[in-house]
Amino acid sequence: MNFAELLESRIVRFQHSRQREDEAIASISDRIAEELEKESLVAIYGQQAAQKRTLIAGYDADLGKLVVKGTEVQAKRHAELSRAAQALNGKIQSFSNQRRTFLTMQDEVKNMRATKAPEMLRELQARHTGSGIDTTQWNQFLLDYKGDVDKALADYIAWADHEIANLNGVSPSPEDPNIALIADGEDLAMVKLATIKAEMARLERFISADKVIRDQYAALSSRIAQENAALKTLETRLIDAQGAAARRKALQFEREGAYGRVFDAIVSEENELIALYAPLMARLAGSSGTLRRFSFSVSRVVDADNWGNFAEDQLIDCRKAGPFYGHGSLIKLANSELKPAWETGSAADVQAAMARFIAQYSKNLLAHAPYAPTQKQELRAWSKQFAHWLFSTDHISVRYEIAYDGVDIRKLSPGTRGIVLLLLYLALDDADDRPLVIDQPEENLDPKSVFDELVSLFITAKTKRQVIMVTHNANLVVNTDADQIIIADAGPHPAGGLPPITYVAGGVEDANIRKAVCDTLEGGEEAFRERARPLRVRLER
Repeated sequence: MNFAELLESRIVRFQHSRQREDEAIASISDRIAEELEKESLVAIYGQQAAQKRTLIAGYDADLGKLVVKGTEVQAKRHAELSRAAQALNGKIQSFSNQRRTFLTMQDEVKNMRATKAPEMLRELQARHTGSGIDTTQWNQFLLDYKGDVDKALADYIAWADHEIANLNGVSPSPEDPNIALIADGEDLAMVKLATIKAEMARLERFISADKVIRDQYAALSSRIAQENAALKTLETRLIDAQGAAARRKALQFEREGAYGRVFDAIVSEENELIALYAPLMARLAGSSGTLRRFSFSVSRVVDADNWGNFAEDQLIDCRKAGPFYGHGSLIKLANSELKPAWETGSAADVQAAMARFIAQYSKNLLAHAPYAPTQKQELRAWSKQFAHWLFSTDHISVRYEIAYDGVDIRKLSPGTRGIVLLLLYLALDDADDRPLVIDQPEENLDPKSVFDELVSLFITAKTKRQVIMVTHNANLVVNTDADQIIIADAGPHPAGGLPPITYVAGGVEDANIRKAVCDTLEGGEEAFRERARPLRVRLER
């Protein structure tokens, strides 16, 4: 395993954890947006329910006007039966809704087995290619339901059908219209809907001899039943909307926890990098000379400007009056109130900073929405996108860097950066005995830098490995005590062809080789003799 693979294996679990929490935050944010929308509908549902009650009361009054004198008892009984029928219709509707839910669940079970579970398994395999698990073993990770859900859902549907049929009952056979189908005092909650409807139809004949009046009475009774059913639906929605605030707060708490876990993963990745590079840091700290000028650090990099720019460009209207008026106002607050925690804070610190930011500025940010309150569909989509942005973390990354004299090596000049990287490699990769090929290490370096920084490291390296160096600098050839020197010479360039190249090889003891080196070396032969003296090389004039 090379270092890149080791690095990947050590931090991949934290990166996956961060990705999972980011996805959870996005999902929770969508639910929070839905609950916020329901909260905004509380007053509307309440008003609609009040209007519906007024409408039903008016219908009840109109129904009373259709009652012929002398049939008040029948009309009263008809109203009792109507209320009982409405209650039964409500139960039947509830069972019908359950039945539709069971059918939808059957579809989801089929989809999970056919599509979702296999895809989740493929994603798991892709994330853990190094597991060594074969196909048969991987199949054990294929998600399925714990129980026999197919039989359970089929039984639930059959149960709902039975309950609906039981509540509806069977219409009674026509008998003497003067004989009641339901005895006085009988519990109407126990009577089947079909029987109640038949008894209501029988009573309608007594309310008026006029068929037109009877039809009006029946139609109005049916309308009252429909409006009562609609009222019940509104009241159910109102109760659900009234509970939205509590659910939203619970979801927001859950989202804050997920946001904290994202930073737990970031901090863990940061700590893992520090631990992984600890030997290098210790080696640099214990070195002498040039290596002491190196330093290594791991840090979180936060692009708060990009985070704020996205919101100012895509989400909020900076032309509106308020704390976020004008481009750059949000960025300024992000840098002052969130960036310090993002860069160096713990997960708890980040959670606290974001909670303070939301408490202080969320209403103002929402007020800068680019849509009017009447544009509900657009606001719904915007609020989800806004929440995704607010809790996003893609502007935060963990980075490690090597500095030379306190300056990031990426900011050094090309020449200085080249010597720094070569110094680091030669000094730290001393356990490698493979041949080392270096192309023009002196490029962009002055002669003093070549001698001061490179020569001693090359001499040390050649005691453990073969070093092959391509250079135009004769100082490196002489001062590194090269064992073999190969001089390449290019001849004249012929028309339409490549120049011939000749090679001469030998050691510094060879007069021809020595002459070629002296011709290149600054200071000529005398300079060569001065450099050769410490090598105890005997040279003939």
